[in-house]
Amino acid sequence: MPIEIELKYSLDQDLAQRILSQRSLAGRALTPFVTKTVTDIYFDTPDARVARAGYALRFRRKGDKDSLQLKSLTPATGAWHRRRELHIVTEHPTRPQRWPDTPAARLLREIVAEQPLRPLFTIHQQRHEARVLDETGLPFALLSLDEVRWQADEKEERAWELEIELLPQGDEAPLRKLAQALQAMPGLHPQAVSKYKRGMMLVSDRG
Repeated sequence: MPIEIELKYSLDQDLAQRILSQRSLAGRALTPFVTKTVTDIYFDTPDARVARAGYALRFRRKGDKDSLQLKSLTPATGAWHRRRELHIVTEHPTRPQRWPDTPAARLLREIVAEQPLRPLFTIHQQRHEARVLDETGLPFALLSLDEVRWQADEKEERAWELEIELLPQGDEAPLRKLAQALQAMPGLHPQAVSKYKRGMMLVSDRG
């Protein structure tokens, strides 16, 4: 099962804007930023079968690409997040009969069984992406500076977050060096709480 490895930080808008105006971060060169709109709708069954199986389930729309994504609910260590991740390419998040016949889809069908999938909350993001380059000039990670808005019924929360995800072909060593350098950056705070958990906190407060 693919493993996602990334760093997560919280920051304020002023620092976010400064980073967006730069071509490097903590001594690492960045490619120019590209802004994308991302919408995530999180789902579970009425009896929370997905969460009880140890996963979060989201339907992501990024540009013209749609997919269901299963992420393991693995606790973070400070800024470090290391999670199992599976993708199901589909435009039908709540219709298992329309999912492709893949190992990821079969696992999700097994978890859900005959229970319906219902939306929990939605996350809207303006995502500013740049690739992080190693000492040889090759990309090893994807930096995402996110303007995040969580929405659950009438409740809403907003924040800025910085994520740095190791690319599939990337080496973990330069990511660890970058993490050490970022410890000294004022205004950047390790974020151990996932966006899913923050959304679930909003859901629990809406009643």
